[in-house]
Amino acid sequence: PAGSASAQSQTCSVSGADAAAINPAVENFRTEVSLGGGVNAPGAGPFANGRRQINWDAGGLDGFQSPGFMPGDFINHNSPRGAEFNTPGSGFEDRPRPPTRQRQPADAGDLRFGDINPAFNTDFTVFSETRLFASLDSTVIDTTFYVPSDPSERATVNGFAAVFTDVDLASVTSLKFYDIDENLLHEQFVLTADGGLSFAGALWDDGTRIGRVQMTLGDTALADFAGIGDAVALDDLIYGEPQIVPAPASATLALTASGLLARRRRRS
Repeated sequence: PAGSASAQSQTCSVSGADAAAINPAVENFRTEVSLGGGVNAPGAGPFANGRRQINWDAGGLDGFQSPGFMPGDFINHNSPRGAEFNTPGSGFEDRPRPPTRQRQPADAGDLRFGDINPAFNTDFTVFSETRLFASLDSTVIDTTFYVPSDPSERATVNGFAAVFTDVDLASVTSLKFYDIDENLLHEQFVLTADGGLSFAGALWDDGTRIGRVQMTLGDTALADFAGIGDAVALDDLIYGEPQIVPAPASATLALTASGLLARRRRRS
């Protein structure tokens, strides 16, 4: 475990040279966050259990892949899985799929942000073939959660984890977990894996719910990398089924009182 969290939370933080090295930890997190369920279908729910996964390989993303920007709300609206992304930077990029899977103009050697910097072609590896994801002109990505069947309805999740590629510097790449009221629940640094993969996340089994996760990817934005610093990209995201945010107790009491008053008026 890294950082601080409530006693009831479970944290994971592993790294390795390739997907096989971190896969046991990923599978364990998938099982724990699912609460006995599996991967839930886009657009449906909310369900009592199960999980959501993003591997950036949805066919609909073909129209937004590099050099175009991926809309931050794509996973919330176009492929509804209850997650929306924001960044202080200029936007997001999702890498092209290989020419063997889709006809596209990108050179096969630039599938890992090599068009931004050729070094990324060898520095970055993948957990699930073949796409990677990153913010542009910023190292910060905020993830907020919504009900998959109602993209306008805010939601919370019981856990969240991510796969990072090529984390070089310790105590830089991190996740910050906030509740729906923006109280910091937990901060966790991601283990290093030069040229490899890192997996980090946290989940709660005491009823604590996550409303937002802020990820910091290294200390250098991809376009600013010139051989010095740490540029990091993302692969899979895994999180629990987004659930509707309950109405505040005060609002519930007010509605109840309003209903009682209305009934009394009708009777009189």
